[in-house]
Amino acid sequence: MPVHSIRSLLSGLSAVPGHKPWPRYEIGAQTWEELGRALGAGQGDLLGLWADPGQVHMALRADDVPAPCVVSLGIKERTFPSVARHHAPAARLERAVHDLHGFEAIGTPDRRPWLDHGQWGVTAPLGLSLKSDRRDPADYDFLPVNGEGLHQVAVGPVHASIIEPGHFRFHANGETVARLEARLGYVHKGVDSLLVDADMEKAARILARVSGDSTVALGFAFARAVEAALAASVPARATILRGVMAELERIANHIGDIGAICNDASFALIHAHCGMLRERVLAACDAAFGHRLMMDRIVPGGVTQDVTP
Repeated sequence: MPVHSIRSLLSGLSAVPGHKPWPRYEIGAQTWEELGRALGAGQGDLLGLWADPGQVHMALRADDVPAPCVVSLGIKERTFPSVARHHAPAARLERAVHDLHGFEAIGTPDRRPWLDHGQWGVTAPLGLSLKSDRRDPADYDFLPVNGEGLHQVAVGPVHASIIEPGHFRFHANGETVARLEARLGYVHKGVDSLLVDADMEKAARILARVSGDSTVALGFAFARAVEAALAASVPARATILRGVMAELERIANHIGDIGAICNDASFALIHAHCGMLRERVLAACDAAFGHRLMMDRIVPGGVTQDVTP
């Protein structure tokens, strides 16, 4: 079957009025399927896939499309065509949609739960919200690997320090890793539910606390989304200060990650040096913006604190 370009699939469609900053198009199941084929053929990038009551959405971009866009498909009988059957990166997103909303991706290659580890007590909390029996969270079908001389190495889900828990299953033959499969979702916080009907100030505070090392990035993204929706302008000085905060957060995270990589290779000395360098960056953030992680410093409309001398 021929694969159509993303531009040709979207040509002739009228954008939904009032959707900002990117255009959004309401499409049918066949076009959704064709967009999945185009992504699988390398004609664009999948930026996100999520759902709300009655619809599933996909954000994407392509070289032949002027700007990123969002496409929306109405849900019928709680199903929609799978994008993952053509484009593998969509699999975990479709699994999350099923866990949260109960919408089933028809033709998906992976039907295992992703966020729901069997401890919620409900099924599809953002959709059906049906009571369900709790199940053993360790009951999970890791994908098998067949071959001579293979052995399994299980890592996690409990790890040292404060990093997110995750279960990593290695299938290895000596130094060669034949498959590495990760299982996350152990600390799913229900952020989507917390944001339903939340006012702007409360929503900003919730998002700033999703991940402490990314509080600037998450606050920045939320502020830009609100400002785009309301056509609100931001003072030039606030724009510059936001960039400074985002860059300081990025530097601190990269230094920390470089040290962690060295520590994984038993190079503990460099890990220690990187820890000291990251601490200097966080101390500078505290001195400049009054908070080591710069939490709640970026809000819709600007910033909450000017930089100190």
